[in-house]
Amino acid sequence: MNYQHIILEMKEGIATLTLNRPKQLNAMDRTMTDELGRALAQLGEDEKLRALVLTGAGRAFCTGADVAVLEELTSPLAVRNWTQEAGRIVLSLANLEKPVIAKVNGLAVGIGCSIALAADIIIASENAQFSFIFRQVGLIPDGGALYNLARLVGPARAKELIFTGKMISAKEAEKIGLINKQVPADELDKEVDTLAKQLATGPTAALGIAKKILNKGLNMDLSSVLECEALGQTIAFGTEDFKEGTKAFLQKRAPKFKGR
Repeated sequence: MNYQHIILEMKEGIATLTLNRPKQLNAMDRTMTDELGRALAQLGEDEKLRALVLTGAGRAFCTGADVAVLEELTSPLAVRNWTQEAGRIVLSLANLEKPVIAKVNGLAVGIGCSIALAADIIIASENAQFSFIFRQVGLIPDGGALYNLARLVGPARAKELIFTGKMISAKEAEKIGLINKQVPADELDKEVDTLAKQLATGPTAALGIAKKILNKGLNMDLSSVLECEALGQTIAFGTEDFKEGTKAFLQKRAPKFKGR
């Protein structure tokens, strides 16, 4: 499948999805939004996929919606449709039953920051910066930010970031729990590659089940989560990876999971 504003590559079960409008700092236009949706739908059906890395080309991860798009939103219906389209990208990342790593190489602003937060793990360059800048144009955060942000940093900190729209460094983002880790810029590729390979060689089905229950468990009581765990464990017990894992444990060797 050919794309104009994204690059999708697959190697050894690891897909790398790159936002590719570097001159525009990977601002999202309609083409990029549509292509992201199609690429994620394609990945969701790919049985070879075992981990996804989401990143941006050039010196930014994503600087939000392209100004040209905002100028086109001249009716309430157009605003709703655009917001829902961007929201579907975030939902696809959350529903993908494979680990998703956001490799934040630079600015992650507005909807770009929201998309990063939809990943399961966020690794950022020390040069990365984050901002929910929506207030600057009189808008509310979208792309799931009003769901994910408070769950990561707590309601009080989330309100501060949203109400002020301030830019924070990767160091501060790590300190408050917005991201998992910040590393020197020249170590970012190696750090993410190592993690992606570790995740891609894991028991993919079990990781996917755990991700799904973790995401849903945020809005469930303990007894409901325990029931989901029981059902999920029943499925995991039937996988080839479980059989391989127990065999490897008994033979005192590293397991060779196949992702099924």
